[in-house]
Amino acid sequence: QDSESLDGCIQSTLSALYPPFEATAATVLCQVFDVVEKTYRGDGLRYLIDFLIPAKHILHCEREPLISPYCGLLFRHEGWPLCIHEKIVVQLASIDWRILKPGDFYLQVVPYLKKSPRIILKCLAKDKHNVEEVVIPEVSYTSIFTLEWLSTINGERMGIALENCLLTTDDKIFRVPWDKVVNPEFINKPKPVENTLQLSEALVNGVCTSPVPQENLISDLE
Repeated sequence: QDSESLDGCIQSTLSALYPPFEATAATVLCQVFDVVEKTYRGDGLRYLIDFLIPAKHILHCEREPLISPYCGLLFRHEGWPLCIHEKIVVQLASIDWRILKPGDFYLQVVPYLKKSPRIILKCLAKDKHNVEEVVIPEVSYTSIFTLEWLSTINGERMGIALENCLLTTDDKIFRVPWDKVVNPEFINKPKPVENTLQLSEALVNGVCTSPVPQENLISDLE
């Protein structure tokens, strides 16, 4: 396979994972080059086959259950949760550990021997001079982007609770509270929850079981 078509395959895979690609390309391509050189000794084809294609499958399987509850809503950032516009949330290469502060962490997809890549959490070790790596079990992948998941991680660790996720661009690192990362923004707002709950409580088997103002029923049904 010639280098031009190989580059095309790598870029099309990345653009599917991290849209809009014109905003994320500089960051993710830099991360790709880093891993290709350090882990795959410059072999881009091996990187594509052994790492990037399986990683795409893992990340798509992770993303689908997260976005399905929001069917019909238009995401402000189409790449959520893998990226938030130009900011990368799930890294494809390591971040300089010296940037990490107590309470910080980041997520990275890493190559794993001859097996599929895996997602790990990286944070500052207790000695503050090394990185602690927490391997995330595959069964947890679909629940990573929840507050409960981070609470579970914190419950299993000793020391300072993790609360800020590091997001990257090609020239900056952003320290973002996890609750901001896991709650997506929408261009068209969802309907108020109160009305929806009121309607679902009122209509059981097609019978109105509690009084609901007529105008509420009409506006919800519309």
